[in-house]
Amino acid sequence: MARINRKKPFRPRCKYCRTNKFVVPIVYGARVSEELLEKEQKDEIVLGGVARSVDAPNWHCKGCGWEFLR
Repeated sequence: MARINRKKPFRPRCKYCRTNKFVVPIVYGARVSEELLEKEQKDEIVLGGVARSVDAPNWHCKGCGWEFLR
């Protein structure tokens, strides 16, 4: 039987919850498509706004609400 190599997407652990179960990426950008809106409604991503500064967070924990860089 062939071995299937499935990789899960990378998600860092939340510093406060100590798990990556509730961590989703924050997506920045001016163009919001229907696909991105659907993913946000399913809680797969968080929309972060139009512009992204250098120290803006790129991960969001749905468990505690903490936003962080990696």
